[in-house]
Amino acid sequence: MSIVDNKNMAKRLIEKRHITPEQATKILNKRGIEVNEKQAKIILDFLYILAKLTVNQYFRKD
Repeated sequence: MSIVDNKNMAKRLIEKRHITPEQATKILNKRGIEVNEKQAKIILDFLYILAKLTVNQYFRKD
């Protein structure tokens, strides 16, 4: 997978998000993990990409 493919995948993931950085900040802060919205966005970016890769790996036909 090329860097262009990764960027395109990340762009598609951003369009389908259901949890906002604001919501993630509230959830994490409530559980004692202090982050700001910028940090929450980075965490969400990582988690959405990880989830997409995991699903693709699980359903990939070999």
